[in-house]
Amino acid sequence: MRTLIAIIISLLISGHSAADELDVVVGWNKPPYVISADHSGLEVELIRAVLADMGHSLSPIYVPFGRTARLLKDNAVDMGLTLNAAHNVSKDILSDPYIIYQNVVVTRADRNLTINDMADLSDKSVIAFQTAQSVLGEEFGNVVRSMPTYLEMARQDRQVNMLMLGSVDAIILDRNIFNYFKSNSEAYTDDKTVFHELFPISIYHAAIPDPVLRAQFNVALRRFIEQGRYQALLDKYHLDNLLYKLPDVTTPL
Repeated sequence: MRTLIAIIISLLISGHSAADELDVVVGWNKPPYVISADHSGLEVELIRAVLADMGHSLSPIYVPFGRTARLLKDNAVDMGLTLNAAHNVSKDILSDPYIIYQNVVVTRADRNLTINDMADLSDKSVIAFQTAQSVLGEEFGNVVRSMPTYLEMARQDRQVNMLMLGSVDAIILDRNIFNYFKSNSEAYTDDKTVFHELFPISIYHAAIPDPVLRAQFNVALRRFIEQGRYQALLDKYHLDNLLYKLPDVTTPL
């Protein structure tokens, strides 16, 4: 039985024509996930490595996030990244999950702030990422709408700086974007912070219309994770592994 499974896996990995260069749609620059200047970042390097294990190379195409679904529907590309069923893409073409984002409220540990729900933000100075008020849910929007000390900022590195320098009580952003910018500044190495998990996780997949390629990708992805290479890539960028937050996980990812 094990021999049969090994044969099936081998066929899935090698079934696609060798050494194809695959067109992969990637969102605009978003460190640490996508660093378009040198085609690096967690997602870009992860997908490149998984495709290499399958015998393919990555040809990234950087576009505004909203254009990904259109390119896939037009059959103009082989794969699109950072997608789920909420992005006007059929769930039938989505791969297994490969990354999880989670927006959090971040505070300095030495401030000893209690933030257990949205209402706890109302008396604090808060900076969030741009469009947060419209995408983080109705309850959040209702709370911050009446807060004179609430601000949204496009530059997330500046968010981190303002928190660490004590200019604001809290910031709201993806936890791994925070980890990335904090770890890149030696001045903040010894400063402890607290993540207040008020928001749900966001699970993302690759959209791959070709069913054979999608099956190959899923097998190669699982092998990449099981070999510890996924964790090593996270460690390179000083990021948290959130795959354990996937619902109904029955086997190690």
